[in-house]
Amino acid sequence: MNALQAIKHLIAAAAGGTALVIAAVVLALAVLVLFVIPGGVGILTIEWERAKAWLGRACAFLLGKNPPLKQPNL
Repeated sequence: MNALQAIKHLIAAAAGGTALVIAAVVLALAVLVLFVIPGGVGILTIEWERAKAWLGRACAFLLGKNPPLKQPNL
């Protein structure tokens, strides 16, 4: 084995290792998305309900009606 072949093997090993690391990162991000997106949608759902309740109280206050004092169960 001469120096040129050793360099070729080293470059091939580096390229293969880089491809393996990139594949592992892509796979990890894909699995992470399976948990992050549903969690984000759940948080947005909770915030949507709070925003609707707040908007109802604000409209009642601005229109001079008695706003409900009891907060809805979220």
